[in-house]
Parts: sequence; structure tokens; C-alpha cells
Amino acid sequence: MRFRYHPSWAVAILAAAFCTQLAGCGYPQVSPKAYELSKALYSACNQKSAERLPAISQLIEDSLADGSLQENEGEWLKEIVTLGQNGDWESAARETRRIMDDQVGR
Repeated sequence: MRFRYHPSWAVAILAAAFCTQLAGCGYPQVSPKAYELSKALYSACNQKSAERLPAISQLIEDSLADGSLQENEGEWLKEIVTLGQNGDWESAARETRRIMDDQVGR
């Protein structure tokens, strides 16, 4: 039996590869402290509250210092704070929400 190329197979294979790639790009399980800070950061970003970002930044630093937040979690959250500080509220809220959404079912 000879393999016959069919265009719909190519589309199906590409779609499967794309979905597999998307599934692997989320955030891993985070600590309770990272989740708590994500909620606070999401609220600040959703309300476009630049005034709250310094306090959240300090909480991130304090949590890193006391060990309740892992280094990679701190980096993700600090990058999101920077997005907010630069006025990119949509991206900041989206990334923070993604951290929280990626924890569902874990």
C-alpha cells in the first residue's frame, strides 16, 4: 500500500503540533505566595493602578528574602510589574491572569 498525501492531513498535523506547542508554554505550578501575589498584581493591573505597584514590588522582594517565593516566580512577577510600570496594562493583566489560570486543576 502506498502512502498518499492528502492536504487535510497536513492541516491536521500542523494543528496538532500547534496545540501541543501551546500546551507547553504555560506557567508551571506556583507556590501559594506566588498565587497570592499574582491576585494582588492582577487587581492592580486590571485597575491600572500604578500607585499599588511599588507596594507589590516590595512584597515580592520580601517574599524572595524570606523564602516563601521561588526565584523564578519572583522573576515572572517582577517582569509583570515592569509591564505595568511601562503602561502596558493589558499585557500585565493577561500574564498575571495566565499564571492564575494555569494553576486550575493542580
